[in-house]
Amino acid sequence: MPRGRIAGCVSGTLLSFVLSALAEAGVVVIGGPGIDVPSLSEKTVRNLYLGKTVQLDNGTRVEVIDLPNGNPVREEFYEKVIGKDTTQVKAYWAKRIFTGKGSPPETRLDERAVVRWVGEAPGRIGYISSEAVNGSVRVLLRKE
Repeated sequence: MPRGRIAGCVSGTLLSFVLSALAEAGVVVIGGPGIDVPSLSEKTVRNLYLGKTVQLDNGTRVEVIDLPNGNPVREEFYEKVIGKDTTQVKAYWAKRIFTGKGSPPETRLDERAVVRWVGEAPGRIGYISSEAVNGSVRVLLRKE
C-alpha cells in the first residue's frame, strides 16, 4: 500500500477516534458571572438558543454564544438539548431571519474561545464538551 494511503487511513482513523471520544464526553451549558441560578432547564436553554427569550426566569438578561457549523460539540448540543439536528436549526433560523423575528447567536471559533467569552462579562451563556470546563465558568446543565 502506498505511504500516502496509509497516512490517510491512519489520519482518518485517528479523527474518528477523537470525534467519538468528544461525543461520549457529553455537553454542558456554562454560565459566567452574574448568572445567579443553580441550574438551567432544557426548556430555558432551548428558548434562549432559539431566540424565544433573552432572559432567565428570574429576570436576568443573558447573551448566548454558539460554536461554528460542523463542530461536533455543536451537533451534539443541538441534538441532545435543543432537539433539532443542524439542518433543522439552519432552516429554523432562515425562517426567523426572513420574517424579521431574530437572528442566530454569534459564534466563537472553538471551546476555549467560548469559555473565555462566557467568563469575561456578566450574563453570558455558552456550551462546551464536559471535558473543556474550567474554574472560570459554572456548569448550569449537563447532558451525557
